[in-house]
Amino acid sequence: MRRARKPPVAALPPRNRAAALRLTSRAAVLPAKAQLPEDPGEALLVLTAAMAEEGASLVERVLLRPQPGAAERAFRQWDHYPSGDAIDPVSGARWFYHAHPPEDRGEEEHGHFHLFLPPEPFVGIEPLAIPVKDDAAQVVHVAALTFDRDGLPCEWLATAHRVTMDRMMPGAAIAERLDHLMLDQAGEDKHLHPVGRWLTLAAQANRAQLTELLRRRDEALANVPEGERAPEILSRIPFTID
Repeated sequence: MRRARKPPVAALPPRNRAAALRLTSRAAVLPAKAQLPEDPGEALLVLTAAMAEEGASLVERVLLRPQPGAAERAFRQWDHYPSGDAIDPVSGARWFYHAHPPEDRGEEEHGHFHLFLPPEPFVGIEPLAIPVKDDAAQVVHVAALTFDRDGLPCEWLATAHRVTMDRMMPGAAIAERLDHLMLDQAGEDKHLHPVGRWLTLAAQANRAQLTELLRRRDEALANVPEGERAPEILSRIPFTID
């Protein structure tokens, strides 16, 4: 995600293994997709309540759930969680969570989820920028969703191309294709599909906010003076549930 990567440093004390194993054993408590309300906002509240009932926030599920065959390790800044990202096998959309060092993030921010679409829905549309490296993931960044130290969602961010180095597409084109941001099965092999389901609902419930975020992103990008670098964060908007 960054040009020069600093040595990762532990940013969050790991919970004890017993607590993480309890989280794994109670996974069946979460409501099935068919049991959630049709309204994305209501479904998001139901799923969030179920996660709270299990005693683990969304972020804790990503950072603390034991991965099959993986050694237990402390949370490290810059690393992608899960390793290799969580990719939906049907839609091709993906997410990962990470955190910057304290000096590079908001005072209350712990970290953020990055959400991506695959390039296929954008065939025929001219990108604003493309990846520089030949081996870069061919993805379209939609937005990042920040979380505070209490594990609560705060705001959506739209970043400059140099931050994500993705296949940057016009904001209006992304907004028109948000139905493709289906993450329900992303991370299923790592038992993280409830997180993907939550992120899918969050994007659906905040579709108007994401559309405005992307509009502001392109407006800010158009106003960058020629020869100057765009700021890393081009636009931001609060996460809300109406």
